[in-house]
Amino acid sequence: MLRREISATSVAANLTGFLSNATGATWTLTATNSGDSLAHLVTIRNDAATDHSGKTAILVGTDAHGGAITETLSLPAGTATVTSTLHYLTLTSVTPSATIGGDTMDIGWAAESISDWESLSTKTNATGITCEVTTGTPTYTVQYSLGSSTIANSSSLTNKTADAVSEFATPIAALRVKWTAAGGVKMTALQAGV
Repeated sequence: MLRREISATSVAANLTGFLSNATGATWTLTATNSGDSLAHLVTIRNDAATDHSGKTAILVGTDAHGGAITETLSLPAGTATVTSTLHYLTLTSVTPSATIGGDTMDIGWAAESISDWESLSTKTNATGITCEVTTGTPTYTVQYSLGSSTIANSSSLTNKTADAVSEFATPIAALRVKWTAAGGVKMTALQAGV
């Protein structure tokens, strides 16, 4: 029997977690991760009414597996927040394309976070999944991959807020957990006959 487990507690969103009141043309981060061992979406909030949307910021860091990633975000227009499309386990630098002068921006993370993938065997059709809420009031989704770049949400384990059980009847290659609200979840996957 093959057993895989993901157990983590996602922290709440923190709009200033990486840097509060970035200004000028060089931004030096005060933290490089959220502290929960999960990869979060990165947020940049414009604290001023000035439109900086013609400028960009290059995000450099690592994904949930520790692989290098980079992304370019357009800065916010006025007092607004922009969010990355990639999830960052670590954020090592944020480099603006031009100075923002005396205006300030806050760099942090969103509530949405993901775990790393846990590999499964595609030699069996049945995978049993149990999810246990271990702390707080999380909202979580179990995601799966069939071995390609396609990622899908489990139809019976989406936006859950309590303990849940489900089963995959077809082969899957990997599982991970995605949080949209902070809290602890322990997911266990069991595959018989492996």
